Amino acid sequence: MIAVCNHDSYFVQKKDAFGVMGLILEQTITAALRMLAYGASADQVDEIARMGTSPILESLMRFCGAIKSIYTTEYLRRHTEMDLQRLLKKGEMRDFLGMIGSINLPCLRSAKEKDFASCQEGCRKDVERCFGILQARWAIVKGAARMFDLESLRSIMMTCTILHNMIVEDEYNYDAVDEYEPDTMNNSRTQIYCAHDATEEPVQHEPLEKDERYNEKLIQRYTVLQRPYMHNAWQIDLIEH
Repeated sequence: MIAVCNHDSYFVQKKDAFGVMGLILEQTITAALRMLAYGASADQVDEIARMGTSPILESLMRFCGAIKSIYTTEYLRRHTEMDLQRLLKKGEMRDFLGMIGSINLPCLRSAKEKDFASCQEGCRKDVERCFGILQARWAIVKGAARMFDLESLRSIMMTCTILHNMIVEDEYNYDAVDEYEPDTMNNSRTQIYCAHDATEEPVQHEPLEKDERYNEKLIQRYTVLQRPYMHNAWQIDLIEH
């Protein structure tokens, strides 16, 4: 927030012509983030931020402009050599060797495989990578475009992308080893402690037992989907189809 204030004095609290203090930084930033994250309209945000419709919309566009100007170079850059090595290492841990920027296997030999790869990339690549992920985090991308002009929409889209990259960098540990618990539904050893009885000791209930009629089959299917050779076999079947 300090960087945003230093970039645009609009976010710095000032006095109006009557000497009354204006909007504080937390109000303007909260209004902008709520519109981005929840896809809310200015009318829906005004009761929380205690701001009028016009200041809310101005806060949104100025916030997007500040984020775009400050962080575009750092968070919308191309992959560095270090980034590529980190991604290749993560791919090798999942048995996908040499895969960068592709949703298909890199070794395309037959005409069928090349045709399938072209169709698949054309249908899925841009939409799934960009809007699919961003819509899950920033509802303003998922909703209607409303009355923003083209440049405003571009600024909003870039802001959502930059903030998403910042969150990924802050939360995701690329060096961590992916671990999969083969039986995540096994809660037979779960103990529940709730109210105290007359002895002021926690009341221990009987362990919960899982219903294995459906859970085991679901876990088996999920486990199979994680196996690279099954992915390859199903892809070949889909190509032939």
